[in-house]
Amino acid sequence: MSQCFKAVPLFDSHRPFYALKRSTLFPEDISTVKTFVDLIADGPVPEATDDYWHVKDFLWSKCRRSEATYNAFRSEAERFLLWAWCIHGKSIALMKKRDIEAYIDFVVNPPKSWIATQVCRRFESKDGQKKPNKNWRPFVVKLSKAERKELLRGTPGTDIKPDSGNYVLAQKSLREVFSNLSVLYNHLVEEDYAFGNVIAAVKKASPHLIVDVSNDSVKRLSALQWEYVLESTRTRADEDPVWERHLFIIAGMKSLYLRVSELSCRSNWSPKMGDFYREEDDWWFIVFGKGNKKRKVSVPVDFLEYLRRYRLSRGLDGLPAVGESSPLLHSMRKQNPGLRARTIAMLAQEAFDLASENMAQDGFEDDAKVLLATSTHWLRHTGASMDVESRALKDLSADLGHGKLSTTDKEYVHADDRERAASGRKRRV
Repeated sequence: MSQCFKAVPLFDSHRPFYALKRSTLFPEDISTVKTFVDLIADGPVPEATDDYWHVKDFLWSKCRRSEATYNAFRSEAERFLLWAWCIHGKSIALMKKRDIEAYIDFVVNPPKSWIATQVCRRFESKDGQKKPNKNWRPFVVKLSKAERKELLRGTPGTDIKPDSGNYVLAQKSLREVFSNLSVLYNHLVEEDYAFGNVIAAVKKASPHLIVDVSNDSVKRLSALQWEYVLESTRTRADEDPVWERHLFIIAGMKSLYLRVSELSCRSNWSPKMGDFYREEDDWWFIVFGKGNKKRKVSVPVDFLEYLRRYRLSRGLDGLPAVGESSPLLHSMRKQNPGLRARTIAMLAQEAFDLASENMAQDGFEDDAKVLLATSTHWLRHTGASMDVESRALKDLSADLGHGKLSTTDKEYVHADDRERAASGRKRRV
């Protein structure tokens, strides 16, 4: 296996990818992609152009509605093609069970030359053309959020730095590899390009998959951690009106069980203040969620205080009017209609960091470290976990947007690990 990385990224980002006609094979502004695929087709894999065409058609067919879905499938399909051509020397249409097993071995332990130490753009623009970023690789070594913060702070006594030799594929990521490949091969079989889908058989026998129940509970904040996040952010907002936006975001995601994408401005949806509406004495919020499905979420009375104060900080009166078109989350740049998911996550993280500092100062150092690793999705889980005892399961499930009650039951109705440990601590031998 060659240790030298000579491949190039194959597919552009979501918007330019779908700006091309479906029948157009290669983008005109990235000539290196055609050159690379032609080189492979003239050499080790004559079917490379057909491979590329069918994977491109798969992405076009399956991922148009969601940029996040596109990014996930693109990453897996791209590195699968590059491995098949550059390492394995075989068309993806001809893969058999042992070939897929070889690919799984590869993604679990890729060569260092295929691993980047930071996330990079695939292409860099120059003179109307896009050139492959020389630092891009199909794999990226990841530090935990807490480790990244220690690295940025330069904490004395720590030796934390990205190193391609530290690459480890998480079990969740490995399961996603199997899932993404299975969806790809279902498409290839439907298009009569592949003979069958052996992914399930490979997954069943894979020695790399571990059934792990040691840490299967949802990630959530404790009551103390949430109190610090809320109070720290509210205190800062009292001092600096700019932080009213931070406060509204963390209160909304926790109280309304929102995903970060459901607050963000996307190509097919821009949340507005008018998405809040009143029916008699009850307030509701319209959410555009996963699977391009709308749902309405009940709004607790306590949350209206945070909605009012955020609106006041923007010069808006009272509570939202019917059909109000003001962006739900305002951008500091007037040309932007709302906030993207990355910006929302960044603002929430600033609130987590502030709370972490305050907790550490008050002596809660272990809890403070947990907050360094917290993500926005923890807020959704925190709200649901705290409310599951006081709400009917069907109501909670509807507000969460779960299609089945069993999903809500599985995620939130379980023995708390601390209670479980306490009850088991005094067992006798």
